Amino acid sequence: MSEETGRHAGTGTGPRAAIGEHTAATRRVLLLPPLPGALGHGLRITAAARAAELAGQPGLAAAYRDLAPAASAGDARDTARTAAVLAFTDRVTLAPDRAGAGLLTALSAQGFDAPAVVALAQICAFVSYEARVAAGLALLAGGPAAGTDDSRPATGPDVPVAQAPDAAGSAAPFTLDQLTWLPRIPAVDADALTAEQRAVVDAHATLSTASPYYRTLLHDPAALDHRTHVYNAVMYGRGGLPRAERELATLVVSRVNGCVYCASVHGRKYAQLSRDEAKALRVLRDGADAFTPLTTPETAGTDTGTGTNTGTDTGTDAGAGAVADPRGSAVARFAEAQTRTPPQAGARHLAALRAAGLDDAELTDLVHAVALFGWANRLMLVLGDAHHPGTPLPDTGSPRTDARESCSGTSVPAPRTGDA
Repeated sequence: MSEETGRHAGTGTGPRAAIGEHTAATRRVLLLPPLPGALGHGLRITAAARAAELAGQPGLAAAYRDLAPAASAGDARDTARTAAVLAFTDRVTLAPDRAGAGLLTALSAQGFDAPAVVALAQICAFVSYEARVAAGLALLAGGPAAGTDDSRPATGPDVPVAQAPDAAGSAAPFTLDQLTWLPRIPAVDADALTAEQRAVVDAHATLSTASPYYRTLLHDPAALDHRTHVYNAVMYGRGGLPRAERELATLVVSRVNGCVYCASVHGRKYAQLSRDEAKALRVLRDGADAFTPLTTPETAGTDTGTGTNTGTDTGTDAGAGAVADPRGSAVARFAEAQTRTPPQAGARHLAALRAAGLDDAELTDLVHAVALFGWANRLMLVLGDAHHPGTPLPDTGSPRTDARESCSGTSVPAPRTGDA
């Protein structure tokens, strides 16, 4: 991995140094584990490179390919298995809200067991994170963020995005109600943990074997270990971006990705930290349009007179009753744009953030928080289903265990479902 790619991965010094260290470790244990099991090194790297290319990061894709051991070339020659891996990768990368249980069935039919499925989900989700860190930090550094072009719209017919809710209902029924999360594959048995799995749980106060989410991720304990270090550093590191604004960013990301579970958890956290449940509900309903945008010469789009803005959409069509909060507006609009695939945040988004008063440390935290939930949402969406208590359970043919959810580092009573 090159020095430049390492910088994009979040390396550095100070209170956030753990992010770079554990990002690199996650990359290593996902792509080159000593015992790759049913998902060989070649297939792992094939999936990672594909996901990076779809996310607009060809340099990152090339860096992944450079990691491939010569002996692993044969892993990707089984066309049926490779096709199943790439179909899964494409869907999870481009449209995670539509990554249904059928994708897991297709992988199982090709001989991929539960540890292999979890590893592949982690790879796709991790690359989503690493690609958005790369794009975001490049933008902060003043250069073009690979995959970002301010001259094109933020979405298009070839860039699937989650459907936002409306008054008539939606495919993504967002709520602040407390939900549970139900795994689509058998979770690890809490009473039969290996020594490695037990060590990971014991190493993190935020992990619990009562959580089916964590027990699902324990199929790949090394990846869960390093991911937990990254998650805690990004979301709970001292200083930098205020906690409420980190939660706002993750709420907006979860809404764009269609992750009902994560939006519920982080909507409640944002409501608590901002002391404004009504605002959290409005963000859940309207996304960035919940806020009145801060308009400056640098942030305004260019009207061509054709009805089409020639720059990246800054979401300036806030509805009636929008909250006057320049920082919230800038954070939410950056989060929406950066969550697209490829990421679409550009110079106008950065200008709005700076005009709203965010400094370099806060901007770096924002980049990482948005990227992190590209990772978190994808794991939640592909490996299980959100469930509202009192409604019928979805039938996927897999054994079901569930627990009331709670997030890492919060005071919500155990048992926990996961950190979203």
